[in-house]
Amino acid sequence: MMKLGSLQLNGNVVLAPMSGLTDYPFRRLARENGCSLVFTEMVSAEGLLRKGKSFLKIGGDEHPISVQLFGSNPKVIAEAAQMAEGTGVDAIDINMGCPAKQVVKTGAGANLMRFPERVKEILIEARRRVKAPLTMKIRSGWDRQHINAVEISRIAEDSGMDAIFIHPRTRDQGFNGQADWNVIGEVKKAVRIPVVGNGDVTTPLLARKMLEETGCDGVMIGRGALGNPWIFNPKNFGSFAAQSVIHPSLEERQRMMEYHFSLIEEHYGEKGAVREIRKHAARYTKGLPSGVFFRSTLNHLKGREEFFETLISYFGSIKNISAQNQSYSQGSATP
Repeated sequence: MMKLGSLQLNGNVVLAPMSGLTDYPFRRLARENGCSLVFTEMVSAEGLLRKGKSFLKIGGDEHPISVQLFGSNPKVIAEAAQMAEGTGVDAIDINMGCPAKQVVKTGAGANLMRFPERVKEILIEARRRVKAPLTMKIRSGWDRQHINAVEISRIAEDSGMDAIFIHPRTRDQGFNGQADWNVIGEVKKAVRIPVVGNGDVTTPLLARKMLEETGCDGVMIGRGALGNPWIFNPKNFGSFAAQSVIHPSLEERQRMMEYHFSLIEEHYGEKGAVREIRKHAARYTKGLPSGVFFRSTLNHLKGREEFFETLISYFGSIKNISAQNQSYSQGSATP
């Protein structure tokens, strides 16, 4: 269990916001599989003010959900946060960790970590305007010479933030190299508000390891959840025994892909579903035989019927290979 201000969650494993990936269909999958909190894709504070509440595209059944905003102007961010709060979302997160060039060049995202006074100004103004739980997402720092996550986290706590989400890579690392979980532990020791770690968590065992090694209050999972919504199953976190981890069968993988496609189709239409499922297919079929061929085939599909025919054929062939191998193995073992 984890509490963010007034928001009580039913667990402490959450889905990270990922541009172009954590849309409504994927957020729904995560929630149905046990995720305790989902985030919108990163939303421009200025864009929200220009386009209005409909810009958020949040479903009525998405609670609890947090809106992640990015920007560099304190008053704009605060006003956008107030508008988001008016839609009935459960929490608002301010992004100060995105390393993307198009975000950083506007003075937003990870660029803000270079200017602690601006961070403080943004957070105080947002807290003044918003009563809902307020959190922030940060990195370990701008580069290896400027690791200031602890300093920024203390500013966040003093400014009235309800939690800190930290991805312990520097901005210049992007998503390369290894996340330094030691930074998560240092932040946890420095503040009293909840600290949620993020970075290099691709399995439930790694999530447990992060919790144990850093003392953080929760874990945020991003890329590790792609093609793997089962990672949020509460059974994965019942103990530190490896035997408790959920390993989906071939049948379950196929069923989940079919269901995911249906959710996407409902949201984007048939053509949109064929386009969007390609983003997730590589993750669902990672490590499976002939996965490259299957994914290449998807690039040429045009409709729902073709997708399901290809999917059924692909998983059918894998099951046949698996059955043949098992039969051969049993035959070889017979005296």
